[in-house]
Amino acid sequence: MASLSFIRASKLAELLQSADPEKKMYVRILNTTQLGVGLDPLQPMVIISLSKETIGPTGGEDAQPTTTAAPVPDHPAFDGTKISRRSGDYWFEISGKRIQCGSLRQLLAEALKALEKKKPGTLDNLSRIRGRSRRIVARDANQLFDKAHLVKEYAERLDGGWYFGTNNSARETGVWLQRAAECAGFKPGSDFKTNL
Repeated sequence: MASLSFIRASKLAELLQSADPEKKMYVRILNTTQLGVGLDPLQPMVIISLSKETIGPTGGEDAQPTTTAAPVPDHPAFDGTKISRRSGDYWFEISGKRIQCGSLRQLLAEALKALEKKKPGTLDNLSRIRGRSRRIVARDANQLFDKAHLVKEYAERLDGGWYFGTNNSARETGVWLQRAAECAGFKPGSDFKTNL
């Protein structure tokens, strides 16, 4: 059965820019979940996974391009509601208890809540850490991003009056979770683990 993958246009643009910083490559649709990027469109150098939102090397059975378009399953007509996207199977483990998550967004939200529950004050400490253009958590959603339009699109409520930013790659999610674990006083990889 064919599967469809969805990705935000801004996320795809970010992945394409990362895969081709010199802007010399071509993109080829390999199948319903992957794009090939390379100097020769028939010989991709890297694979962009739409479902995992990652860039990886070519090779492996799942990276082989299909020669024909995969059939599109029947779907009800689009009714204007937001499409829910399952982008992968993720988990985190805190104090020996593993929690499964279906998306990066869910992984980030659930792990942040679990760390705060285990060590109150974790989110407060994490809110003081700022990346180049954003924070990952804040009491005021407007403090998450430098640009106001990003707040409307990528800020979501967390428990206890906190907000978190949802526009994160797998790598960014892993970095923020490592920082959160450090803010909680945990050793990443022992007291707190994730499959990122």
